[in-house]
Amino acid sequence: MNTEPSSNPAPGGSAAADLSGQKHLLTGSSVLVLGAAVAGLGGMVFSLIVAQIDTKAHFGDASALFTSVLFVTYLAGLGLPVALARYATDRSIASHVVFAWGIVATAVASVVAAALYLGVVHPKAAHVLTDWSPAGGFALFAVVVMGSAFSLIVDVRCMTMRRWNLVLVRIALVSAAKVALLPIGVDSEHRSLLLFLFLGGPVAVSGFMGLALLNRVTGRHHQLSPRPTTARAATRYSLINYVSTLAYQAPYFALPVIVLVHVDSATNSSFYVAWGIVAIAFYVPSAIGQALLAEGGKDGAQLRTQMRLAMMLAIGLMSAGTVVTFLGKGVLVAAYGKGYQDAAHILPAMMLAGIPWAITSLYLTEARVMHRHVPTVIITLTLTLAIIVPALILVPGTGPGHGLDGASRSWLVGNVVAAVVATVVTWVGRRTGGNEAQAQLPTAL
Repeated sequence: MNTEPSSNPAPGGSAAADLSGQKHLLTGSSVLVLGAAVAGLGGMVFSLIVAQIDTKAHFGDASALFTSVLFVTYLAGLGLPVALARYATDRSIASHVVFAWGIVATAVASVVAAALYLGVVHPKAAHVLTDWSPAGGFALFAVVVMGSAFSLIVDVRCMTMRRWNLVLVRIALVSAAKVALLPIGVDSEHRSLLLFLFLGGPVAVSGFMGLALLNRVTGRHHQLSPRPTTARAATRYSLINYVSTLAYQAPYFALPVIVLVHVDSATNSSFYVAWGIVAIAFYVPSAIGQALLAEGGKDGAQLRTQMRLAMMLAIGLMSAGTVVTFLGKGVLVAAYGKGYQDAAHILPAMMLAGIPWAITSLYLTEARVMHRHVPTVIITLTLTLAIIVPALILVPGTGPGHGLDGASRSWLVGNVVAAVVATVVTWVGRRTGGNEAQAQLPTAL
């Protein structure tokens, strides 16, 4: 099967296809960005309420466990969110089989990754699980990880079906549920565990429910046979992109883990407040990239045109977010209290990193759509090394430049370096590949 892009655009109807592609890209990007805003608002309301009714230690432990879930979910991804966006794109039997095997792989990987994380990393906050029940705590953690991982691939499947509204509905329901659950068990001796469940539980439940209801969107039940002709190509693509995805998302998930391992619970709660804002903002370019991955070159649309549109959207939104953060960082202290001064201090620099992040994220998406594996690896490894290595050096220890300051500096400088490398690699690839980036993807995908 030919999995390489064609070097020539479709001879007829390319203008109409291009306009259609831009329309779907704009629709998908707008819905996902709106989803990011809804999630951000929900997370902010959650944090504000917790800051008023709970101790920083309880919030710190709960947020550390939730951060751990995000990290383990990322480890259990196996490259499937990327692969399914390319190989489970329609209502065919082959797409359903590929997706069904993705469910099985995700379930197994979630349990294994959860066990390895709690056994090897064993974060300080793990006592919240073991104090409640050693075996039950692990089972609870693994189930939350599994449901969270399912929510990612369900979103991807809805995107390829162009049911963007369902993704938005899921995000809105999860955000509302987190806040609605907060009054439960305020005086419980296991308050940290409850806060963790309020953060991670709704996401996990949405993943399991999404799998159960997905057949209504795709028109067919999940099935494990017959083996599709694209199985080998999909597996290879998934494994290649698993490596790149690990590298691409490593800073996003590993930096909070580095922080929670080296600081106390109270300090981690300050970092979580700032990181909660940063994570939602940084999701915007990722969401636009996910829409581009699902729509890139689809139906004969021109990828280069889609890239320009996506880049303008991402950079424009991240620039606006950065300006708002610089001007309004005092609002964070006023809302959360003086105990969260550290969060306001590190937030502007971390948000500024969103502009180079937008460049890196979208150039990486172009490489993935075009099946350019070498640029994919170069970009992702650069991003990882440029952020994680300085963080491992600067976060541990005390004094100026360490702790949260070290995390903030590593995040900003690393993203700038990655954006420069991504730009150079992409433009070199375009020059050596001629008009390749303007090509449409083959229907075999």
